[in-house]
Amino acid sequence: MTTPGMEYYVERIVKEKGLPPSRVSVFLAMLQLWKEQKRCNPFQVSRRRIMKLSGIKSIVTYHTCICELRNRGFVEYKPSYHPKLGSQVRLT
Repeated sequence: MTTPGMEYYVERIVKEKGLPPSRVSVFLAMLQLWKEQKRCNPFQVSRRRIMKLSGIKSIVTYHTCICELRNRGFVEYKPSYHPKLGSQVRLT
């Protein structure tokens, strides 16, 4: 099975009702990292990089965004508690 293109994910997030801008921003940051990693699914992310790309300043907000994106079925998220390894994200 092939992974859908960038347009599919952007259209999907834009059509989602009631999604706060911070969640959209975090998801778009994830799409950027997915693209940088040659659209591999799953791919690695770091909290620091996602926060920088999305403009999110609070770790609490970051975790709230990840939780909502996961609950709404946009991503599967497997955190890494290792300081050098990134967490694993799968776009769904």
